[in-house]
Amino acid sequence: MTRAAVLGLLLSLASAFAAAPNYYPHKVGMRWLYTSGETQELSETRQVSGQEVWVLTHSYGGAVRYTDFLRYGEDGVWLLGVDFGAGVQAYDPAIQLYPPAPLRVGLAWSSRVTFRGSTLVVVNKVLRIEGVEVPAGRYNAFVIRSSMTAEGGGANVVDMYFVPGIGIVRYATQDGGQIDLQDFKP
Repeated sequence: MTRAAVLGLLLSLASAFAAAPNYYPHKVGMRWLYTSGETQELSETRQVSGQEVWVLTHSYGGAVRYTDFLRYGEDGVWLLGVDFGAGVQAYDPAIQLYPPAPLRVGLAWSSRVTFRGSTLVVVNKVLRIEGVEVPAGRYNAFVIRSSMTAEGGGANVVDMYFVPGIGIVRYATQDGGQIDLQDFKP
């Protein structure tokens, strides 16, 4: 295959991903099981102020620890708020988890929000595409470095391995820890 043919194939695949409605997967009943024992499930949708909000539960051993409230749109994926069991606490404004599809190496986005009276800055950047093998399979994933800094000085950095149509297949911390996707139910 010629270089031009390969480039054409890659560009058509990229535009196919851009057009795919589930580039950032979201369907009620989708479930991700991780090696940490955490299960994430899109359990339902709700109408809130005229917009569709997706409910993502985070469970361990069958017990829900917390729930995220997400919005999916042409402008990306947004985290609107979280419920740790004492009612929904909103991010002001919402945190952009992902930009409009498709991802590409070098793409960066950020959010500055107020949460529980503190200012948080979240910065994300697509570092590279990397092959990764996890219990759920082998994938070529976008490696997204996400850092969250609180005004009080606390910081958290994690590399997320994202596969279009599936989601996060690995979380890797800067100290070498990792959590892998064990099973995925589309």
